[in-house]
Amino acid sequence: MKNAMVQLCLVLIGVTSVHAVKLLQTASMHVTIFPAEGAGKVWAVHGKDSIKMAGGEGQYYLSDVSPGHWQVHVTAKRPYQDLSFGEVYLAPGVEKDLGEVKLSR
Repeated sequence: MKNAMVQLCLVLIGVTSVHAVKLLQTASMHVTIFPAEGAGKVWAVHGKDSIKMAGGEGQYYLSDVSPGHWQVHVTAKRPYQDLSFGEVYLAPGVEKDLGEVKLSR
């Protein structure tokens, strides 16, 4: 019985360690678009991958993505103009706040 408990504890420690390492190998970002009604679609591009950022009401999030250089694009609703960020570097295990971005007409 003691042997089974020790094995169960070791398995739990192993699973927890794998998830902790995975969290350290991913990154996330957050951006606020102003005015909120001006943002149509917000997405990020990394190499050949593109991911739509989740959110709404001006608050957009991208989480659990690979670290590296990302480009962020905003497709705006009329009368506002589309917007693109330069490269944004996401470090492993870090959540980057891009701040508030004001759309222009």
